[in-house]
Order: sequence, then C-alpha cells, then structure tokens
Amino acid sequence: MSEISKKWTEIIRKYQKNIYESRKDKRIEEWNKIISSLPKLYSSKAKLHEEVLVSGKWDSQEKIIARDLLLKLAPWRKGPFKVGDIFIDSEWRSHWKWKRFLGLNINLSGKTILDVGSGNGYYGFRMLGHGAEFVMCLEPNLLYLTQFKAINHFIQSNNIAMIPERIEELTFSDKCFDLIFSMGVLYHQRDPEKHMEKLRSHLKDSGRIILETLIVPEQYGEGLKTEGNYANMPNVRLVQTKRGLENLAKKSNLNILSISVPCQTTTREQRSTDWMPFRSLSKALNTQLTKTIEGFPRPERVFLILKK
Repeated sequence: MSEISKKWTEIIRKYQKNIYESRKDKRIEEWNKIISSLPKLYSSKAKLHEEVLVSGKWDSQEKIIARDLLLKLAPWRKGPFKVGDIFIDSEWRSHWKWKRFLGLNINLSGKTILDVGSGNGYYGFRMLGHGAEFVMCLEPNLLYLTQFKAINHFIQSNNIAMIPERIEELTFSDKCFDLIFSMGVLYHQRDPEKHMEKLRSHLKDSGRIILETLIVPEQYGEGLKTEGNYANMPNVRLVQTKRGLENLAKKSNLNILSISVPCQTTTREQRSTDWMPFRSLSKALNTQLTKTIEGFPRPERVFLILKK
C-alpha cells in the first residue's frame, strides 16, 4: 500500500474498524453473523490468474455450513468464485468480460488501481492475479461489500480493500492511481461529466482510465435517454453513442486512446442461476430477443482507454 496517499490510508483504516461504519441496513447484524461463522478452509491457496479460486479442504460438515452461509448472501451478480469445491455460479460470467479486457493488452503488473463501482470485488481479485500491487475498490452496495468480505475471508489478501463509498461523494482528490476502472457505472450517472471529472482527479498524470459501458447506435445522436429503465435495469440515465462518448471525453479533458468493437450481451453471459435466482437478461428482452422489453436496442458494451 506504499503508493496510496495519506488520505486514502486514513479512509481505509476508518473502515477497517467497522466496514459498514455508520451505514444503516437491517441486514447488517445478520451479515456480521454470517461472516463470523464462515468456517476455515484448510491448506488453502488462492489462485487468481485464470479464475478466482481458493483451493483447500473442509473438515467434516464445514462445506455444507459454508455453502449455506454463502447462499444467504445471494444474489451473487458477479463471479464465478470457487471456494474449495463450492462453485458460486453468479448471474454474470464475469470472466468473459475480463477476457475482453485482457485483449486490450494493458499491463497491470506493479500498478496501483482504483476500481469504481466494483460490485463484490471479482475484477479486483483478477487484477491481483495479473500482478497489481494494490487495488482500492469503491462499492456503496452493502450486500456486495459483504460478499467481498466473505470471499476475502478465504483469500486473505492485504493487497485489496473495499469501502462503501461513491467516488462522487469523496471530499478529496489525490492523483495516486496508475489505473482507474469504471465498469458498468457511467450509464447510471445523473451527471456523467462529474463522474469523469472525479475519475480524472484521482489519476496520475501518466495514468489510464479503463471505461466499460453500454453503447447504442449512432441514430440516437449523443445518446439514448431511457427515463429510468433499460433492459429491466433501474436508474439507467443515459446510454451514449460513440459520438456521445467522444464528446464526453473531450469535455472532461481526456483523450480516447482506443475504443473496442461493441460486444452484444447474450443470455449465456448473463442469466439466472441458483446463486442469483431472480429475473435476468432473458426476461429483459422481447420474445424475438431483438430488443429490450422497453423497445430499446439490445445491450451492447464497449471498452475505452483514456488518458489526460
């Protein structure tokens, strides 16, 4: 954690005392009991390069106990994770997106990384597996924060931390990160320019921003205003076009180094499972699977690499 600034170190230590701090949720007491009750995985070893896997052995009935406790933290949106011989089959096959990221050929070795809107930390753990020095995760959703805490109970890494904060609400800016990831966050923002400005404010002058987001065809001009829902996702404000993303970058004093070819999200990549038993993408598309149920274009996603 040597390259993290004093302000980041202070906020990490504050949440180490109580990861939920002053946040309110009636489930916190139950979540604390779940985390404290998770059994130990013996002879454990974390492997994070090809997948998020913790190998090891359970004693007697502890696998059953561990699986039951982890299921109580459903829905698991990002993953999968393997803990011993427990397979957490998440809604998203997040390793597919990670493989697309790896195709960008960005070196993570020795890098200090900020992961904004990180969910349960799946991608953060993969970053460690590819040599990141330290990963700082921001995730305001307390359930996902608890899932991260549960997984790191088995991985036991001190090179990754998560706090329940939104980057827009941080009262300081320190240019101490080599790479900043914002994946699946932009289209939820009321003020996309402010989001980009905050990302930029924490980036080293030589750093890079990796932005992953939804995109719609150019016929929508700057972007598609959804009035709240897109493919059953709530709080989707604006889905930009390529032109809209280029203009947003320009307004934010950022240069786009590259933008990937759009990749359509399929019902094989995002689907319901025992670990996420609620409606998923198949319920968000029309019967012909050609548009969302709201009549919008099917979800397609792109990666952008940006610099100051």
